[in-house]
Amino acid sequence: AKTINAYAILLAKHGRMNHALQNYEAAKQTYDMVPIQLIRDPEFDIRCKYDVTLINLNIASIRSKKGDLHEAISCYEDGVQGLREYEAALSELQKDPFRAPDSGKNTAHKHLIAALGRIGSLKLKIGDNDGALKAYMTLLEEVKDDSPSASQTEKAKAHIKCATIYRQQDNPNSHAQSIAHLREALDMYTAIFGPDHKDTSAIASSLRQWLAEDQQ
Repeated sequence: AKTINAYAILLAKHGRMNHALQNYEAAKQTYDMVPIQLIRDPEFDIRCKYDVTLINLNIASIRSKKGDLHEAISCYEDGVQGLREYEAALSELQKDPFRAPDSGKNTAHKHLIAALGRIGSLKLKIGDNDGALKAYMTLLEEVKDDSPSASQTEKAKAHIKCATIYRQQDNPNSHAQSIAHLREALDMYTAIFGPDHKDTSAIASSLRQWLAEDQQ
């Protein structure tokens, strides 16, 4: 299964999306054929399910590139569910005092944040603003102060997306929500990239413009 998966990754890198998709599906089927006596090993079971989750995320990426947006969203959502289950199972294993620390949880968390961001982006593309907002708000909740820098950057971007979505709404307090999210984005971009970065400057400019519009 790992060999088939590696070959699928290589095919995707060379733009052979249909062949890559076939190989990812074949890799998933191979994992489904794992002997039941091996699945009884909790660590092996968790690792297999994690590998299948990563395959689902790769399939989602290919379907997105092929324009199959609804299928891509479904695959990303399956990936998010799989990552949550992996984190929960890994936490249970870590309760064993004799078990060595495992860095897999941090890697899974980064995949989780990236997948939520992709779900938000794809839902925006199909016109599901409410669904996109839900995905981005979930992302914001998942990223903590001690989360990796890549996740912090995704959180900053999610604040911008939330600000834009709220700005387009005509509900009470929607503009106040948009301003609040844009302020958060500005604070995070300033901390991550510095006050003189072009993206930081662009966010600061948008914030000034939105504040001026609201005052008028």
